[in-house]
Amino acid sequence: MGKAVGKIILSGLTLSVLICTGCRAVNSHGEVMTTPRGAAVAGERDYVGSKVCAGCHPENYEGWKTTLHSKMIQEPGQPGALVADFSKKDISLPFGLKDVDLLLASRFKQRFMKKIGDDYYVLPMQWNVATKEWVRYFPRDEWWVGQYPEDWQKRPTSRLCDGCHSTGLIGTGTTITEWNVACEACHGPGERHVKAEASLGPGKGAGAKIVNPTKLPFERANDVCFQCHLAGRPPEGSNFADRDYPVGYLPGDDLSRYRSPAPSPGREGHESHEFFKDGVSRKNRNQGNDFIQSRMYSRGIRCFDCHNPHSGKYTAMVYKPGSSLCLTCHGEGSLAGPFERGLTEHTHHKPDSPGSQCIECHMPRIGKNAVKLESRCHCFDFEFVSPEQTVLYNHSNACNLCHKDKTTEWALRALVDWDGRGKWRWQRGLQELKERTLEEKGD
Repeated sequence: MGKAVGKIILSGLTLSVLICTGCRAVNSHGEVMTTPRGAAVAGERDYVGSKVCAGCHPENYEGWKTTLHSKMIQEPGQPGALVADFSKKDISLPFGLKDVDLLLASRFKQRFMKKIGDDYYVLPMQWNVATKEWVRYFPRDEWWVGQYPEDWQKRPTSRLCDGCHSTGLIGTGTTITEWNVACEACHGPGERHVKAEASLGPGKGAGAKIVNPTKLPFERANDVCFQCHLAGRPPEGSNFADRDYPVGYLPGDDLSRYRSPAPSPGREGHESHEFFKDGVSRKNRNQGNDFIQSRMYSRGIRCFDCHNPHSGKYTAMVYKPGSSLCLTCHGEGSLAGPFERGLTEHTHHKPDSPGSQCIECHMPRIGKNAVKLESRCHCFDFEFVSPEQTVLYNHSNACNLCHKDKTTEWALRALVDWDGRGKWRWQRGLQELKERTLEEKGD
C-alpha cells in the first residue's frame, strides 16, 4: 500500500525478527520519506501490527475489523471501499479514479489520497455521502492553514491527517506501522508484550507490558480517545508546531503534555470554525471538547463505557442501540436520574416518538461533518442544546430539529408549560427574545 507494515512471525510462542517493509520516516528537513527495506527506524521496533495481536486475541481483532476504525484508509479496489460516484457528469472533476492511490473515510464523506514522491496528498474534491455530490475540498479555516502554501500538493497528509488515520505515527512522529486505527493506537506498542508472552507463557504477567485503557486512571483513560477526538493544538514550545496530531503521545501518557485543547470562544461572543459562541462543537471529531464540559465527564464516565472499539455491530460502535444504551444507567428509579416516575413524564412525548429517544434530546445532530446537522453533540446535558442556546448563541436546538415548522419562541413556551426544574431558565430565554424584539422596533 505504499506505507507498509512491520511484520512479526510467531512460531508457537517464539518471537522471530521484526522486518520493516517500507516504513515512513522523517529526514533532517522534517520531510517524510520512505525508509529503505531493512533499515532501522527509532521507535519502529516497539510496534508489531494488528495481525500479530490477532494471534492471541482473535475475537477482539475480528470485532475491530467490523468497525470504521479499521476502514479509515482503504485501497480503491477493496470490495465496498469506494462510495463516491465517479460517473456523475454534473461536475468536471480535476482528477479521475486512476489518480487515486488511497481512499480516506466513507461514512459521511470520502476523500482521495494521491502519492507524490514519498508522501500522500489529499486531492481537491470530496464526495459527500448524504447529498451524493462532489464538493471542493481545500481547507481555509483550520488552525494550521497559515503554515502551509496555497497548494494541495504542498500539504502532506503525514503532517495533518495520518496521525489519526494510522497506527504508530502519533507515537513515533516518524513511522506508520499500519494504516487505520488499530490495536496499538489504543493499547500502545506491543513488542514488549509479545516478547513477555513468548518467554513467560500466556497470561503470566505479560499484561504489565501492554496498556489496558480500562485499568488506567479516569483522565488517562479518556486521553486514549481524546488523542484523536479532541480538537487541539501543539503545546507551547513543541518541536512539531505544524502537526495536527499529538506527536509523541502513547496510551497511558498525560495527553496534555502533547496537546493543548483548541481555544473555545467561551464568553467572548464569537463563533469559530470549530465551536459555536458558547463553546459547543460545530464539527465532528471534537467529541472530547464537548464531553469534558458535561456532567457525565464530571461523574467519571469514560468514552468506552458507551463505545465498544471491538465491535461495529451498532452505529458509532456503541454497546447497545439507541435509548437502550442510555437506559442502562438512566432507567426508571436510577440514582443517575431522570427522577420522574416514568418515561413520558420525563420526555412529555409519546413513548414511540423521536421525542422519547434519549439521544434526540440529549445528543442532537447540531454539528457539521460533511454537511450541517450530521454530527451529534456530546455535551449530553439538555441545557447545551435547548432553544435558549439558539436565542443566545445561534446554534440549532433539539426541539426545532424535529419541530421544523415551529419557532424558537414556541419551543421555549412549550418547555415553560412543562414546568419542572427548567421553568425559570426557559423564562430567561423568552425574556431575551422579548427584549430583542423591542430593540428592533426601537422601543
